[in-house]
Amino acid sequence: MKGGRLAYGQDAQGNRIPDYSAAGYGGGGVALPKAPVKVTVPAPGQADETATVQAAIDKVAALPQDGTGIRGAVQLAAGRYHIAGQLHLSASGVVLRGAGTGSTVLVADRPSVRTLVTFGEKSRYATVGTAHNVTDEYVPVGSTTLTLGNTTGLNVGDEVVVERPTTQAWIDALGMTGAWSPNWSLRSERKITAIHGGKVTFDVPLTTALEKQYTQATVYRYAFPRIDHVGMEDLSLDGQAMSGDPDYAKSFYNAAPWEFNAVQDSWITNVVWQHFGGTGQTFLGPQSRRISVLHTQALDFNTTDSSARSEAYLLQGQQNLVQDCAVTAAKIHAFSTYGRQSGPNVFSRCKATLVDKTYDAGGHERWGSGTLYDDVTLDGSLLLVNNGSRGSGHGWSDANSTAYNCAPQQYMVQEPPTAHNWAIGCTGTLMKGSDGQVQSNGKHVMPDSLYDQQLHDRRATESARR
Repeated sequence: MKGGRLAYGQDAQGNRIPDYSAAGYGGGGVALPKAPVKVTVPAPGQADETATVQAAIDKVAALPQDGTGIRGAVQLAAGRYHIAGQLHLSASGVVLRGAGTGSTVLVADRPSVRTLVTFGEKSRYATVGTAHNVTDEYVPVGSTTLTLGNTTGLNVGDEVVVERPTTQAWIDALGMTGAWSPNWSLRSERKITAIHGGKVTFDVPLTTALEKQYTQATVYRYAFPRIDHVGMEDLSLDGQAMSGDPDYAKSFYNAAPWEFNAVQDSWITNVVWQHFGGTGQTFLGPQSRRISVLHTQALDFNTTDSSARSEAYLLQGQQNLVQDCAVTAAKIHAFSTYGRQSGPNVFSRCKATLVDKTYDAGGHERWGSGTLYDDVTLDGSLLLVNNGSRGSGHGWSDANSTAYNCAPQQYMVQEPPTAHNWAIGCTGTLMKGSDGQVQSNGKHVMPDSLYDQQLHDRRATESARR
């Protein structure tokens, strides 16, 4: 801290810890809207309520959006709603709300593995206009500015993609030869805030460096249809019946309470789910953006004797925030990311309490860059590491990620070629093989939360500019 704000160091190339504060609804620090009730669903009986609840969702979806993007809320009464099928929120501005956690429960009332509630559909990037080449030899992590060969067709306020293609040269530099293939790109969605000649400035920093020696990055305007302002509030979900699926031992990964597809500026708040089994019980998929998951609990998983673990909270996409969460389960990835995502994403003030065997947390596979583990407590291991040949050849699973004031039983922080991982103020045993950037091992530092302080600093800067 210096002068009441965070002070950042840099390496010789200018890389620094990114500002993660743009994670969450509205780009971070924006209060969730309160959707007015438009349809009330009566208290449930013992019959299947799938069609009744879905009809209420569809009725609100047919209403016009107000000036804030909201159509309205479906209000569920107290009681146990038996859901033999699935519920789908496919239109912007619709909120599914209960009478409180434990009071309103969506019950998976059929022994069949599935996702109980889905938000949005799948989408696809489409380039609009010309893709402009980045001409800088090197753009460091944490930077919001780069140089383009020309800026024709770009304007302040445009939403753009900064695309960083994966090449064999970069894979070789990471030591991932033979494990990874150069058939994917990191796509960072950003808004242009300034243009000066060829210099373009964005609202959110990059979380992986752009290195001319390894790849030719481009910037382009894009179309990517998403819905927005959808949410689920004040209820519980129970997946116990799914464990009766005859194929559960193989398919339990797909037994999930909910998932976000192509969705942005949306939320889950005050929701508890239990007795599910699968991958990403909080599943913010790779096409999700600016989602807040606040005050939630993932409890008592129904897993199997398989050697693989489920994920309790799984972040993909960009600018997503999980805050004030809790996990109880056996043998699980408590707080995790999947690969090929460019962040920034944040776990903040989350706790995983040991029930039976063991927990771990950290990136699961293939360059999950720009993740902040902030004030996370874990009865297990926090791992920002190279997972090597494990799984399908997961390799470097975290890059340019930060563990800040975390309290695991033990932790390992390794340094990827071409990148960093940081650990600051973490307690627990620092594991052998940790060659990453570690400060204040064994002692928490001030401020308590990096995410909260970065958000405070950003707001102060924005206020001063206004």
